[in-house]
Amino acid sequence: MTSKSFKVLVLPELFLQIPHDREDRIKRALKDLRSPFPGIGRGDKKEIKGANDIVYRLRIGDYRAFYRIDKDGLSVFVFDILTAEQAHKKYGRL
Repeated sequence: MTSKSFKVLVLPELFLQIPHDREDRIKRALKDLRSPFPGIGRGDKKEIKGANDIVYRLRIGDYRAFYRIDKDGLSVFVFDILTAEQAHKKYGRL
């Protein structure tokens, strides 16, 4: 969509439930969201269309990061990081 680099914003408390040995890998993968759109840049990204919202997910091994994109503000807001199992229970199979 755009070649501009987006700012990635993540709530620090999202890392409280992630094992310490996985944290660095997840943080590195989240940097791929500087190019947040599926098919652009690195990472397994997918658009998820909901009733009122468009949300994206990034697969990071057995974890999933869920995010929204603010195209005008060139920002990415990561709002959830879950294991694949937790994500399936909370959001269904994505």
